[in-house]
Amino acid sequence: MKARPLALVCAALMLGSLFLPWMSGPFGGMVPWDAIKELQADRIGDMLGDLPPEGMAFVASFVLAAVMVLLGLMGSAPRILALLTGGIPVGLVGWGIFQAMQSGGTSGLPVSGDDIAQVLQELSQLIGIGAWAWLGGGFVLLVMGLFFPSRT
Repeated sequence: MKARPLALVCAALMLGSLFLPWMSGPFGGMVPWDAIKELQADRIGDMLGDLPPEGMAFVASFVLAAVMVLLGLMGSAPRILALLTGGIPVGLVGWGIFQAMQSGGTSGLPVSGDDIAQVLQELSQLIGIGAWAWLGGGFVLLVMGLFFPSRT
């Protein structure tokens, strides 16, 4: 990919989001790395095996971002890897919005597009920089994988 430095920065941003707060609130922020380092090594395999497909995709996004960073540092940035690494965060957020519209909110009624916009606006006040870094890095990688040509 011709924009390898940008791909490297976006993948590093996704990977770095593990160490940034994903939720901010009156009682502090939720940082994924704090939860990960508390896990016992022998329980990680069991936990990963019990994850739903969305959880596995979430974990895979960080693994692919790490691979993208390593390959980027070695001078390579495969287009297909940028598509996969960027497509997972965008796809998971889209899937979450779709599920919310299908299943309904707390009232059990289907959620309309206007309700989703209002919920997203309210959530944007709670969502921390880590979630924005993960999604933003993924979005830019997806766009790069779709539209930037490979090296010739």
